[in-house]
Amino acid sequence: MGSILGTVLVTGCSGLVGTYVSHILVQKGYRVIGIDLNFFDELPTNNLFHFEKIDIRDSEKIKIIFEHYKFDGVINAFGIKGSPIRAKEKPLDFLEPSIKGNINIIENSHKHNSWLVFMSSVGVYEPAEVFVEDTVWKTLPSPNDWFPSWSKRIPEIYLEAYKVQHGWENWTIVRPANIFGEYDNFGEGATVIGATCRKVYEATDEIEAWGDGTPTRDFIYADDVAEACIKCFEDKLHITTNLGSGEEISIKRMIETVAKVSGKEIKINWDTSKPNGDMRRKMSTEIQKEFGLLPKHGFEEGIKRTYKHYEKTR
Repeated sequence: MGSILGTVLVTGCSGLVGTYVSHILVQKGYRVIGIDLNFFDELPTNNLFHFEKIDIRDSEKIKIIFEHYKFDGVINAFGIKGSPIRAKEKPLDFLEPSIKGNINIIENSHKHNSWLVFMSSVGVYEPAEVFVEDTVWKTLPSPNDWFPSWSKRIPEIYLEAYKVQHGWENWTIVRPANIFGEYDNFGEGATVIGATCRKVYEATDEIEAWGDGTPTRDFIYADDVAEACIKCFEDKLHITTNLGSGEEISIKRMIETVAKVSGKEIKINWDTSKPNGDMRRKMSTEIQKEFGLLPKHGFEEGIKRTYKHYEKTR
C-alpha cells in the first residue's frame, strides 16, 4: 500500500452521500474516519476506513476525535432523514441535532484548520424558476421546507460569521438538489425516488402516487455529489455552490423512468387529493461549470443503477 494522502472525517458516513464519499476517498488513498449513529453494512471494508459511533451533538467526543486525528479535511454529510410532513409535525427533530451538531463540527474544523465541506440543501431556497446561490439571504425558504431549511441556513450563516470575525475561509458550502442513489433510504422517511423504487418493486401492476405528477425537480445522482464534495476539499474551493443537473424532471417522468428500468408494466394512479409540494425546483449550474463540478451521470443511468441495486439487495 502506498503512502496515505491524508486523513478525512466523514460525518453521516452511513447516509446516502456519506457512503459514496467514504468509498471514493478510500479508493483514492485517504484514511477515512466515518462517524454516525449506526453502522451501514455497505461501508468500505478496507483498512483505511475506520467507523466510530458518535453523535455529532456530543461536543466532548467531537473535540477528542479532532484532537486525535488532526483531520486534513471534513466532509460534513450529516443530515436528518424524514419527510416534509414529519418535519412539520416534529420540527425540533430536525433543528436541534442539525444546529448543535453542525456548530460542533464548524468550531472544531476552525480550531484545527481542517478544510470543511458543509453539505447544505436545495431546501434553503424560496420557490423560484431557477435557484441561484446569491439569492438565499434575500428571501425566506419555502413553507414546505420551513424547519429543515433553517436547520441548514443557520450553519451556513455560522460559517459566514467565522469568516467575518476570524478571517477563516477554509470551507465550502454545497447545496445539492434532490439526491438519489444505491445507498438511498428505501424505507420509512424515504426520498421520493427511494420510495418510488420500493413501490415499483413491490407492485404487480399499479402504484399510487401523490398529486398529479406535474411538479418538477432537479435530481442528482449521489456519486456525483460525493465526487464534487471531494473535489471541493482537494482543490480548496472557498465557494458556495449548487450541485444539480440544471434539468427539470417531472415527478411523472421520474416514476415512469423507475417503472421502465424495472421492466414492469405499471399503471400510475394519481391521488390529486394529496399535495403536489413546490411546483418547480431547478438549480443554476453556472458556478458548478466554472469549477468543474457538473454531474457525470445522466438521470436514467442513475435511476437504473439505483433500482437494480435495490432489487439485488432484497
